[in-house]
Amino acid sequence: MSTPYTRPATDLDVYAMEEILRNAFEAHYTKFMPEQHIREWYDDNEAQRLVRIGLSRAAVAEVMGRIVGFVMYLDNNITQLWVDPEHEKKGAGRALIEWIEGEFRSKGYPTITMYCYEANVDTLAFCKQLRFRRASTFQDRDVQGGPITAYNMLKMVTKLKKR
Repeated sequence: MSTPYTRPATDLDVYAMEEILRNAFEAHYTKFMPEQHIREWYDDNEAQRLVRIGLSRAAVAEVMGRIVGFVMYLDNNITQLWVDPEHEKKGAGRALIEWIEGEFRSKGYPTITMYCYEANVDTLAFCKQLRFRRASTFQDRDVQGGPITAYNMLKMVTKLKKR
């Protein structure tokens, strides 16, 4: 297995990113999201909308020239992190987190935040493995047919300076 290569996303990556998002959503979110949310997600073509609005703040992971995952961010928050289900547990997610850590350090952010649904146990395990910690719990009321319990996850990327 080749080591994933990470780079900033470009317009040429949009369709691959949308496909990864659809495949990963189908593989994971349909297991725990309310049916109403799933129906509306597909009806509203959320994969296309999410990829296109965040493309300027995104990176992709490639293996042998094929895009296998992507990450998007706003300020110090990861807004999207998706890996093609066929490439899970092969280093793409870790490579994307390492890429974002470097970006955040260069911008002076001491932490990375992201949220994860309580029922998304695979992603919670991934976050724990990469030293994210649960900072708080909330009810996501934006989920159609919800609310659904989610966690704000936090990871330090720089050491805080002593005063």
